[in-house]
Amino acid sequence: MILFNLRKKMKINIIIILFLLFVKILQSSPIVDAKWLSKNACKDNIKIIEVGVSFNSYIVEHVKCAKYTNFYNDGWRVVKNRVSMVLPSPDDLVKVVRSLEIENKDHIVLYAKKNTTYGMAEVTAIYFTFKYLGHENISILNGGYPSFKKTESLFVEEGEYDKKITSKYVYKLNDTILANSEDIINNQKNNLPIVDSREVDFFLGINKLSSFKKFGTIEKSINIPSKWFLKSRELNFNNKNKINKIFSQVGLPEKEDVIFFCYAGLESSLNWFVSYELMKNSKAKLYEGSIFKWNQEKRLLN
Repeated sequence: MILFNLRKKMKINIIIILFLLFVKILQSSPIVDAKWLSKNACKDNIKIIEVGVSFNSYIVEHVKCAKYTNFYNDGWRVVKNRVSMVLPSPDDLVKVVRSLEIENKDHIVLYAKKNTTYGMAEVTAIYFTFKYLGHENISILNGGYPSFKKTESLFVEEGEYDKKITSKYVYKLNDTILANSEDIINNQKNNLPIVDSREVDFFLGINKLSSFKKFGTIEKSINIPSKWFLKSRELNFNNKNKINKIFSQVGLPEKEDVIFFCYAGLESSLNWFVSYELMKNSKAKLYEGSIFKWNQEKRLLN
């Protein structure tokens, strides 16, 4: 009887282990490479999205079975109360997602078309948006389109895609990754990290955007320019050793209640992605309103 119970218990444990392994397999990695994408490109549950600034460029060539979106023109961010790059309401964001024929069950793969100034940041900003909507199964193509074309040119095609389905996408909001101004103040009071993701000259108040009136940064913040996390400032993420070196250099703990910001939540989405997904810091947040929102509320900059 004891032996029978022991065998039964072992079988149950094996089933649990196999189930957990199966779940782990189903979960997507935050980064995929060109070889993985070429093997999975046109599967029913894979939705590939090119993030670019030229539809004509998409028409000329793109990853096979990919759809196209423009971060600036397609509704991912809006102008509100004279502040640009504001995160829209979840209902409005869902309209954008449905226009790309994405369903809740889909594994989304995003890639940057070109290595422009904010090419990867546009991708991570959309990645953050999907996470905010509660979509977990999502990845970024490391190296973007240039890397893919170089190594997997057989899986490149031209032309426009035909719309086939009407999406019924619904969101399950995850606002734990979104910070507001009060969260910034709380981190200031409790000496918790606040990270300015802009270039050093902006952080130091040497230069500023021409459209912004003030120099400087949010008080008590430290600086990690987002491009530091990209190999040669292009479209491949640096390896974990180099990411660790960056965190260590600026004195940022890997697991901490950290908030990332920039001017309008674009560059800082890249830093958030590195912390939240690559360093597995579930406490990382993005102050999506960033300095534009901070300034609108008449709060001071250093």
